[in-house]
Amino acid sequence: MTSSKRVRFKSKPVKDNFIKDLRQRVDHYFESNNISKHANAEMYFKTAFAAVMWLFSYALIMSDMFSHSWIQLYAVYMLLGFVNIFIAFNIMHDATHDAYSASKRINNIMSYSMDFIGGNQYLFRRMHGAHHGYVNIHGIDVTLETHGQFRFSPDEPWLPKHKWQHFYTFGLYTLAHLHWVTVKDFKWFFGESSIGNQKNIKHPRKEYISLFITKSIYYGLTCVIPMIFLSASWYVVFGAWIFMHLLPGLTFALMFQVTHIYEGTTFPLPDEDGNIDNNYALHVLETTADFSRTSKLGTWLMGGINIHVIHHIYPQICHVHYPALTEILRETCMDHGIDYHENETFGKALVKHYKILKHLSKPDAKVARVGKSAALV
Repeated sequence: MTSSKRVRFKSKPVKDNFIKDLRQRVDHYFESNNISKHANAEMYFKTAFAAVMWLFSYALIMSDMFSHSWIQLYAVYMLLGFVNIFIAFNIMHDATHDAYSASKRINNIMSYSMDFIGGNQYLFRRMHGAHHGYVNIHGIDVTLETHGQFRFSPDEPWLPKHKWQHFYTFGLYTLAHLHWVTVKDFKWFFGESSIGNQKNIKHPRKEYISLFITKSIYYGLTCVIPMIFLSASWYVVFGAWIFMHLLPGLTFALMFQVTHIYEGTTFPLPDEDGNIDNNYALHVLETTADFSRTSKLGTWLMGGINIHVIHHIYPQICHVHYPALTEILRETCMDHGIDYHENETFGKALVKHYKILKHLSKPDAKVARVGKSAALV
């Protein structure tokens, strides 16, 4: 459950030397190359590509060309589902971090791409921000909060069903996107008063109105209108709509989960006053791992989600700059004797995710609470 404790990082000067050096090197990179930290031509192309692919996928569905075969209809719906995930990774994620543009107005407009694919940008900003600020801190990092369904943290109370979680988790991951568009946003709007470190939240009335309007548009465009106009039976269309969220949902969940919940990560605990004895940058390096960093195609499709460490340290920089910045990060880590975690392939990252799930399936599982930064005093 969400903790009532407010958590803060309490660093020491010797620990801050790393982030000061990294900040200087990153600033020098942008200044010496005379480039913006926000979107560039590549990012604008990705935005146009996403829009064209969404229209193309939706047109295939509404053409009625595939209604005679439920398999073909399911396939074109799944294509739309993967386009939605592409939009989430590449457009929405940057916009909600104010990384897409230097203009707050443009970021706000582009962030509504989250609502367009079934989510809620206002709530995502709050929840994702709570995750970003307090990675792997139980009771504060909302991505660890599953109401007992999974045990992603050793501080989550163990339940008998958790002994099988390394088997059933991947099946339930397929429901991640469907759960998000049908349940999750409503739950956090109406069933929770705190989101991570944000306590006793009062959501603006306009956000409640926006929630119902945008959800209605999403359900209408992707489910109701096809039910009305396609020659396929309504239950075939509804089945295709459900299916649209499954494999893309599995992809969405795994891309994020393997970057934080893996064998070798740490699960820091605050002291009685809510202090974490570290600075944020070092905390990120001990709770986050990249994967497939050198895969240009993978990085392009995933919107840099696989290059996750630098994203957490610099969330307001557009993801198109992450490959170059990660080279700077790796060099800085090496110069300061700090570990940088990465997996060469997604397969290796997935194995480590499976191993930590299996380890945490045991009620007496022990994990590291701190990394090498604990020696910096």
